[in-house]
Amino acid sequence: MTMQRPHTISPPRLVLEAVHARDAAAPRGASRGRLTGVNLALGAGVFAVLGAPEDGTLALSEVITGARAPLQGRVLVEGQSPARSPLLRARIGALAAEPSLPDARTVEASVVLSRRARGELGARAGDVLDPFGLGHLARREPRSLSFAEARAVELALALSTPSPLLVSLHEPLSDVALNLLGLVRERIRELALGGACVVVTTSSPADARALGDRVLVLHKGLVLGEADAAEPLPGGEPALIAWVRPADDASERAPVRALARLLADRTEVRSVAWSEAAGPYPRAAELRLSGDDLDACALALTDTAVEAGVAIEAIAPASPGIVQVRAAAEALLTFRRAARLPQRPPVALPAARSARVPGALAPVAPQALPAVPSEPPVAEAPPVTTDVAEKPPEPGDPGEPRGGA
Repeated sequence: MTMQRPHTISPPRLVLEAVHARDAAAPRGASRGRLTGVNLALGAGVFAVLGAPEDGTLALSEVITGARAPLQGRVLVEGQSPARSPLLRARIGALAAEPSLPDARTVEASVVLSRRARGELGARAGDVLDPFGLGHLARREPRSLSFAEARAVELALALSTPSPLLVSLHEPLSDVALNLLGLVRERIRELALGGACVVVTTSSPADARALGDRVLVLHKGLVLGEADAAEPLPGGEPALIAWVRPADDASERAPVRALARLLADRTEVRSVAWSEAAGPYPRAAELRLSGDDLDACALALTDTAVEAGVAIEAIAPASPGIVQVRAAAEALLTFRRAARLPQRPPVALPAARSARVPGALAPVAPQALPAVPSEPPVAEAPPVTTDVAEKPPEPGDPGEPRGGA
């Protein structure tokens, strides 16, 4: 008789306990957003935090990486405060909203300095830059880099963090001068399977679903809910988008129209719409269909495509825009306050992507990572920007952002 080991959820690597924090991203150090009593417990895996900077995504990325200490509450990575432990921060990869490469004569020297600062002696810059196609930037001066180029270099540094416990990436698919975004997704997945907690903060619902195992909605400083990446986000109904290959002969009827006509007769499909790209060159048409059950919609789509002899290039769940997500989150927040519902305790989330996602990875036990040595926090901690003079928001304060646009 063969005994199977039960699947266990990895212990939390990142814990936030009643955290109040603010960023300083607006002009003259004012805040764009803040956190108001956030509780989280995240293990190994990829967690996408969806929200605008005004909702506190910048504040979240700063406090979990130790760049800024919380005004109130505790942030712990493997049981230690990242704001007080330089050794811990060496095991945390970070891509911030604004690039800040070390000052050096060349990008190559700047990357070497960054790697030495996290304990990688004898490290080569090419090991970081070349895999992401950034080797051509090595001889450039850091100050000559564009915003997107500098963020690309910092993204490569974050994804090459040695034995990372936590990797925090702000908008890793936006404003980065990389042509190998597929490689970025693969590297993020490798880090999560290796035992790291990867937190992606983004205002793009599509990026959140493309990268995250789980999607957490952050609105006005509060985590209002979380969902599997395969589930509909707040503000959107269950829907699929399919890209249909155009006809070889321009005189033939568009395949997407024939497919839409057949789908309109299927009981599983509630609505269907399509759009054809105009232009001299043939491009895949976009077909959108919705229904109560996405699995049933997907089966109906494949059945009708076979029946009509239509080739489908790709299928993906549809995502609402950030405006729709924020509107739905605001309605939920209003309801919770009217009903006087208490905030939920920290939640431990699983590390593996749902098996319902095509090409999903099966649950994998994360690798055991070496522990970070304990150290006296006060004696060895570098100066950390804090805002102790500002009073944390009151429990009833909705946490509206202050300062710049």
